[in-house]
Amino acid sequence: MKVAIANAKGGVAKTTTAIYLACAAVMRGLEAEVLDADPQSSASMWADLAADNNDPLPFDVVPANLSTLARLDCRPGEWKFIDAPPSGRVLEAAIEAADFVIVPTSDSPLDLQQAWATLKAVSGTKPSAALVVRAEMGTNAFKETLEALDENDTVRFETVVRKRQEIKKSLGWNPTKLYEYGDVLSELIKEVEQ
Repeated sequence: MKVAIANAKGGVAKTTTAIYLACAAVMRGLEAEVLDADPQSSASMWADLAADNNDPLPFDVVPANLSTLARLDCRPGEWKFIDAPPSGRVLEAAIEAADFVIVPTSDSPLDLQQAWATLKAVSGTKPSAALVVRAEMGTNAFKETLEALDENDTVRFETVVRKRQEIKKSLGWNPTKLYEYGDVLSELIKEVEQ
């Protein structure tokens, strides 16, 4: 299964989502890999820092580009998570290569607008869904975000990833606690099996 993590805006937890979902897959006994297609190389940096900290990630993180994405293949039971850049031909190639597109968004109106722009670009070409991340439960912003998604009939994950310091500080470490990301993977697996 090839999953692109994409949003036309940077800083919306694309890399974090890719790393945590790959960890969730490995914890379930699945084979996983993260393809780092973002020029900022955040996923590669995460893997390098984790190795430097003697806490390596339990899957490979490999650079991805137009050529590698065009040739991307998956064996049965293998999961590849593409950490996509916010714009350009490589973003388009990541979406084209994917079987499913996850569009992370926080409960910020700006993030949500960019998530909708990304979902609109994907619409009709690939199955996709918004994933609310870094959510501050109980706030008006969170409530209004869910209402806006639902009022616009935006396909979204039921699972919401809460804002947590532990997740923010996990760069450079192998995440051993998945928080809500384990449930996100469960929803994704269920969606794929339908």
